[in-house]
Amino acid sequence: MSFLEHLSLFRATRESNLRREYGWLSLAGLFWLKDGDNAFGSDPGNPIVLPERAPAHAGVFTLVDGHVTVTKSPEVTMRINNYELGNAATALKVDTSGDPDYLFIEDIRMVVIERAGNLALRIWDPQSPVRGNFKGCVWYDPDARFRVKAKIESYPEPRQFMIDDIVGIQRPVTMHAALAFTLDGNEYRLDAERQDDNSYDIIFKDLTAGKTTYGAGRYLTTEIAEGDEVVIDFNIAYNPPCAFTEFATCPLPPPQNILPVAIEAGEKILGK
Repeated sequence: MSFLEHLSLFRATRESNLRREYGWLSLAGLFWLKDGDNAFGSDPGNPIVLPERAPAHAGVFTLVDGHVTVTKSPEVTMRINNYELGNAATALKVDTSGDPDYLFIEDIRMVVIERAGNLALRIWDPQSPVRGNFKGCVWYDPDARFRVKAKIESYPEPRQFMIDDIVGIQRPVTMHAALAFTLDGNEYRLDAERQDDNSYDIIFKDLTAGKTTYGAGRYLTTEIAEGDEVVIDFNIAYNPPCAFTEFATCPLPPPQNILPVAIEAGEKILGK
């Protein structure tokens, strides 16, 4: 597959994933749970407010000792995964379990998420105007200059440290290598996390941030490494979910991944 064919496929897939029924564009709420009862429903007096078409008082999430249960109001019909939820309090598995429980009121979907020990309720609404009004991603023109070969400088032991996320919570990350590459005669390095297929995930920020690209930075997955080298194609750099919704919890670039160069490739911010 040629450079342009691969790029076209990536961008089409990226946009399709954003537009899917429960993609990032459908996020409709993020509510951090407090110890004890957290009532939910469309009534604005609830600590957790659902879209208007939901019941006014749908039920209660209860947080005790780091565990969450849900109790629905007797008159409300609700599903947990593919089954109808009963009237008794039901324990919920969080997203970091790898097998989370999803709650549904009609097509409104909810799940408990965990971020650095903090628990929150995430809500999707496929009828969200953000999803309905989305006009598509905006990209720089393809530029082979920003497709670079990097030297993999593996760390003797994975480096573990804390990074901030967009909502102000610190979370642990593991970096396996620095990827060293040259652009316009200057050498740069990016800390990266190795994936099971031997590609690397990168969170970075450059001098276009806040001007033509998202201010908090962008994400990128490299090609699969071959030996001690890997291709970084900045043409497929993409915006984190928090570029589209206030209800995401995106990790931010570590300080060493803030580049003193403009990477004029990949996804832009809307309107630029």
